[in-house]
Amino acid sequence: MRISKFLVVTVLTLAMTGFSSSVNAASLSDSGSTVNIKSNVLGEKSFTGLIVKGHTYVDLDGFVNCLPFQINSKALSFQSETKTFKVLNKDFAIPTPELQFKVGSETFQHDGESFRMNSPVLLIQNRIYFPLKDVVSVYDIHVSYDSQTKKVQVSKE
Repeated sequence: MRISKFLVVTVLTLAMTGFSSSVNAASLSDSGSTVNIKSNVLGEKSFTGLIVKGHTYVDLDGFVNCLPFQINSKALSFQSETKTFKVLNKDFAIPTPELQFKVGSETFQHDGESFRMNSPVLLIQNRIYFPLKDVVSVYDIHVSYDSQTKKVQVSKE
């Protein structure tokens, strides 16, 4: 009898592991397709972003390449309990406005003022992704998509 209980538990554990793997694989494919992005905001930079449900997203590295100011890594903060990311307004960087984002939220804070976005901040494979156009528009940064080359251009207006 004990062997059969052990066998049942083992089979259930393996089945759940297989289910978990298939769920993770599905969420990876749902994370969107990649897109090449070129920014000339603070010098020429090229990097990759994601297209998710028709919106261009960038991770932190891409996000920093699209801002009109430099950010020192010491001015960054992430609170895992609340899934809140902050760019602190400290003397760590060239004057950096305070920015605050919460994973899943369709608003962000800039210098204490709330701004609405057309899509939420995402957490994909333990990386935060920001909806590019909604955030950089606060700084009069222009984002365009060339359907022929399938590339996104980020530039000062």
